[in-house]
Amino acid sequence: MSPNSESFFGGCWRCLPPGLHSERNVKVSLCICVLGSIVSTVAHGHLFTAFTFELFGDNTSVGLLESAAGVTALVTAIPAGLAVDRVSRTRLLRLCAVVGLLAAASGAAAVLVGPHVVSRSSGAGGSMPTRIFTELMLGSMVLWGVFFNTSTSASLALFADSVPRGSRRQELFAVKSTVTMLALAVGPLLVLVLTAVQGNDWNLTHMSYALLPGFLLMPVQCWGLTCFEEVGAQPIDELAVGLLAESGSEASSPTDGKQRSKRGAAAVPYLIMAFELLTSIGAGMTVKFFSLWFKNDYKFSPIGLAMLQAASPLAIAVAVQVLHRVARSCPAGPVPAILGFWLTSIVLLLAMVWVKDWRVLVCLHLLRTALANSKEPLARAILADFIPSAKRGRWNAVHSLTGMTWTGSAAVGGVLCDRYGYGNTFVFTAGIYLLASSFWLPIIPFVPRELASQQFAGKKGA
Repeated sequence: MSPNSESFFGGCWRCLPPGLHSERNVKVSLCICVLGSIVSTVAHGHLFTAFTFELFGDNTSVGLLESAAGVTALVTAIPAGLAVDRVSRTRLLRLCAVVGLLAAASGAAAVLVGPHVVSRSSGAGGSMPTRIFTELMLGSMVLWGVFFNTSTSASLALFADSVPRGSRRQELFAVKSTVTMLALAVGPLLVLVLTAVQGNDWNLTHMSYALLPGFLLMPVQCWGLTCFEEVGAQPIDELAVGLLAESGSEASSPTDGKQRSKRGAAAVPYLIMAFELLTSIGAGMTVKFFSLWFKNDYKFSPIGLAMLQAASPLAIAVAVQVLHRVARSCPAGPVPAILGFWLTSIVLLLAMVWVKDWRVLVCLHLLRTALANSKEPLARAILADFIPSAKRGRWNAVHSLTGMTWTGSAAVGGVLCDRYGYGNTFVFTAGIYLLASSFWLPIIPFVPRELASQQFAGKKGA
């Protein structure tokens, strides 16, 4: 390796804090995030949604196909979580790599065959493809669900084990999220270029060629999963209890206060998961249909839609950093800051239903998306602080399950969009989001302000 390349990569890793339990795993995780984000946004992004819509001709079919991955996640969540905790995580990731290769092969075959199946059946989009093609497409989504759910649980467990807990963990989770968001913008930009070359239309053959690079990149991502190393389990600290004591929130009886603190801290992961579950159900009825809303109701071209999709993760990356700084300085801790951003995003979602000017709508959509998704790294870091390493796999599997639940509820969203329209479906989603926000309120006392977290982390030597 040349001195210039070493200097380049050295600069890339300058953001990593000292004292990591495994620097290699952190670096591999960040690289996997970049590759995985590009793969997902090209192979399974907005263009794949439009491709499916043009093939089958309705929102219901789009939702049902997306639900295949969600149902798979539901079936595999608990087995995957137990496997992460009981077997070698690096070995499990190698098995995931094999499943990923099968998903890539079947997905690439499906998008290449799809246009020819439709043209032979009626010569126009919206006809019902053959049974063989439908089974091939469903099989690809099922394999993707297994791959995504299991690899996410295992790699995230290794990442959390490799990072010191406390404020440094929150910082590195924010870095990971920012890198992911920036990479999520690369995929739509790649689609934009490929679409422009093909002619900027919704032709099925042109779309299939633009989707293909996403599946061709999956083998590189699978290879990256084989590069992790095992990390010894880190003992859990009574983090919430220690922080609670420092913030002066214990009861007059030290013993009783400590017991109540332990019970409250033990409930934190369940409350976060309940929030994530409701949020994912609501998102499933909305997220996959934003692109179709802009395409069908506002007549966005493929390039226009790709530009919008590329701008969204960039906006999220900025919002993640803003929320991280607001949460660090918030006197009541990070949770009120998370709630503030989240509730504002709900108001913006409702405003989108009433706005008719597409330019204002685009601004509202980008701001809403940024505020709603900026919470993810902080929520992940808080969850990791309250879970012991030995149980991290099963919790990450459940978290992945909640994340994939939105693909399960996409079937409901497709039916609602066809029957009541996109706007009314978004209003229903806003109600679910508002209900979900209530689960953050009991967490506030157990996640004090960042200064206390830094002091505790310093005393424990994490």
